[in-house]
Amino acid sequence: MHFIANRVGRQHQATIDRVHAALGPAAEIIEDEIRGRIGCLQLAVANTSDMWRMVVDAHRPIFGRQDARLWSREQGDAFGTATITSSGVLVVVNAQACKGRQVEIDKTLLHELTHAAQFNRPGARDLLMRSLANNYGITPMTEAEAAAANRQVDADEREAERMERHHRQLAKSIA
Repeated sequence: MHFIANRVGRQHQATIDRVHAALGPAAEIIEDEIRGRIGCLQLAVANTSDMWRMVVDAHRPIFGRQDARLWSREQGDAFGTATITSSGVLVVVNAQACKGRQVEIDKTLLHELTHAAQFNRPGARDLLMRSLANNYGITPMTEAEAAAANRQVDADEREAERMERHHRQLAKSIA
């Protein structure tokens, strides 16, 4: 796992420190609970606008030049996000949204690391790549393919939301 703080100021040091401290224990919880591997992970703490630029930068080697506004308009001020990269998974925690909210930091890590493990399931990465190519207007999906992809996204999101309940266990393992 590779950890970076992307151009965030001192006012977000507590968030950076918490993410750094919670990363290992959160990954263990996720891998134990869903019996999957997180794999090659790059984890970043960034401000809101840089978070979406990082997603676009992660997609650029896979899909070509992209527009960050596509993401920021759809996602707003999310606590975090996870996406595929050419070599694994990128998880970004939004330092601005999480500032001073330790429980949200813990829940966000659990949620996004769940997505990282989901992306490593058989066939998941290929489905996500096809879905992103469709969203970027590169390679369209049929309505049936898009509907199936959306059902999988919904199921994955429900599982990630359920994993947030382990935030107390995570907090105890760090304290």
